[in-house]
Amino acid sequence: MPHRHSAAALLLAASLAALPAWGATVNVSVGGASLVFTPSVVHIHPGDTVVWTNAGGYHSIAADDGSFSIAPANPPWSLSHTFNTVGTFNYQCTVHGSYYGMTGSVIVDAPASQPGTFRFGQASFSVNEAAGTATITVQRVNGDDGPVTVQYAATAGTATAGQDFTPASGTLSWGDKDSGDKSFTVAIANDTTAEPSETVLLALSSPTGGATLDAARKTSTLTILDNDSGGGGGGPLNAPSNLQATAPSTSEIDLTWTDNSGNETGFQVERRTVGSTYAVVATVGPNTTSAPVPGLDAGSLSVFRVRATGSSGTFSAYSPEVAAATLADPGPCVAGATTLCVNNGRFQVTVDWSTGASTGQGSVVPLPSAPDSGLFYFFAPSNIEMLIKVLNACVPSFNRYWVFFAATTNVEFGVVVTDTRNGKTRAYYNPFNRPAPPVQDVDAFATCP
Repeated sequence: MPHRHSAAALLLAASLAALPAWGATVNVSVGGASLVFTPSVVHIHPGDTVVWTNAGGYHSIAADDGSFSIAPANPPWSLSHTFNTVGTFNYQCTVHGSYYGMTGSVIVDAPASQPGTFRFGQASFSVNEAAGTATITVQRVNGDDGPVTVQYAATAGTATAGQDFTPASGTLSWGDKDSGDKSFTVAIANDTTAEPSETVLLALSSPTGGATLDAARKTSTLTILDNDSGGGGGGPLNAPSNLQATAPSTSEIDLTWTDNSGNETGFQVERRTVGSTYAVVATVGPNTTSAPVPGLDAGSLSVFRVRATGSSGTFSAYSPEVAAATLADPGPCVAGATTLCVNNGRFQVTVDWSTGASTGQGSVVPLPSAPDSGLFYFFAPSNIEMLIKVLNACVPSFNRYWVFFAATTNVEFGVVVTDTRNGKTRAYYNPFNRPAPPVQDVDAFATCP
């Protein structure tokens, strides 16, 4: 709200301090009490930066291959160089190197292999008894180096094997640089007996290729929801959960959710944009866990919610909100008053905001000295609301473009970042009256180079 914006500059500084930088920084002291570099040998990884600072004396730095240097001078001075390739880079002080052995080395080691960690896509799953099968997702996170496998199993909890479900087991496989979700199915039996919800135990085991298991989500539970209570009766009408949105085209968003009721007559999907009110955009039948939403403008950010419908016009509570965006048409980023172009103009950033009483688009404050970053204000140029940056992390072990931003506001806003080379988007949403948390999305765009 406006009365909270006077401290925006201080809050922005605090939020920015919490954001991680791309790559590490190693400091080397030059000279001082003796004619040495301290430390004289450093080990780093691609993307890391070395900063040399003159601690005293008339010194210089010159790389043997000419890739970095600074002329002889007394302090204060410093030299910064980012190393992006593997190798050994020797250097010396041109004043004292030959006679006094004032030399140093930067050794850029290949990044350690990161085969990743396996986990279930959700802490718990549920399925209506009439669905026939339950699809269980497994994720590979925090690395995608090398081919890996993991074994899965679905065994009896309170559900009876062979009567309520069919036990399942097998192996899921990923190739090198494959971080996509995999899945397996559990067959569900539909009987005519009214009974309480029953559970199937899910487990991951025996990872290969150096991958590990997520301790918190190497196990999960599948709940089978009974559907024999008579259509709208026999138990509460529960809200859907795990609402997710993806944008497979420039005109359609696909929604998926978990059905937590066994007695719904259908589902109602509602959509709005930032600052607007919800409108019904789709209705689907019972025992459904997905719906397409066509007819949306390319590049627009949408906020969705879903609720279950029951007999006699009853409704469940709404699912949690989720923000999404359609794919924008590929094309060049054209910088403007409300359009930020970063990372050599490849990525386009727009922001919509609302206080409830007023709605608008974020105004851009470009940063010519930092072409990967930009600022936005909502109300006045003196009141900066957001810093956002898109970083090129297209180096081994990352192979992504990263999106970081810090917003010092509690108004409703939505951010859409578009890779204009291929039209892929990433959307971020903050509801009204919630202090916006910093975003550190290191999986944003797997679109290198």
